Amino acid sequence: MISETPDTPALFPQLSGEDRERLQEASHALLAHGSILRDEHRHLYDWCQNRAALIDEWALLLGLKIVWLREERTIVALPETSGLLRKLRLDETVTVLALWYDFHGEVSDRGAGTGDVVFTVRDFNERLASKFNRLKIPSGSRMREILRLLDRKNLIRYSPAEDLAAATIRVLPAIRYVIPFQGLEEWTRLAERFADESVEEDKPEEDAP
Repeated sequence: MISETPDTPALFPQLSGEDRERLQEASHALLAHGSILRDEHRHLYDWCQNRAALIDEWALLLGLKIVWLREERTIVALPETSGLLRKLRLDETVTVLALWYDFHGEVSDRGAGTGDVVFTVRDFNERLASKFNRLKIPSGSRMREILRLLDRKNLIRYSPAEDLAAATIRVLPAIRYVIPFQGLEEWTRLAERFADESVEEDKPEEDAP
């Protein structure tokens, strides 16, 4: 016997048609970009805030954890299962590590606001080279690709310029949760491990015996 299809959707039946559209919009934003920023999506952010329990339940079904950064007016979706994680290439990973370090230093050591960490690509590359002096720094075209990727993932805002060195990077608060180090000691251990991996990759291959 075939059961009749109910008129009301089985999942979140309490939602109106308009609310279901907003949930779909929020789902796309959180899955594609990892977060929602009120400065850029005010109405969607406010809708999610007013339905926090619903967003938390939706995230649980998908294997995500929602972090509500109310002071920074940001909603972050963190994967809790390995299948949802995006594996970064080595140069992408060290770039994110360096950005986390610079953000932490500006906010924790120099008292900058979490929305005020801005610097040029020239300054960032210089610090990147000093942190990972055994690594080959990404080329200009590759650095542009990495920065555009991190911009799409709402970890930074990248303002391009004809001269890459003059382009600016604003680090967004979500970077603290995408790579949640407890402190600089943990950061240093991981940074050293990636530096060692890079050195191994650059060694010439030996002929098999």
